Amino acid sequence: MIAFFQQIRSIFRESHTPLQQIILSRKAFFQLLGYLGACTIFTVLAQAY
Repeated sequence: MIAFFQQIRSIFRESHTPLQQIILSRKAFFQLLGYLGACTIFTVLAQAY
């Protein structure tokens, strides 16, 4: 399973410049934070009612 992720990572690395990798990684990170934040808000709202 680890080899699979290493292959995916190498394909990603070969198809993007280092700057593009940084931009995509940052975008994915903030999208993850938004998703987790929304889940937290919905959980708190659901418990309030």
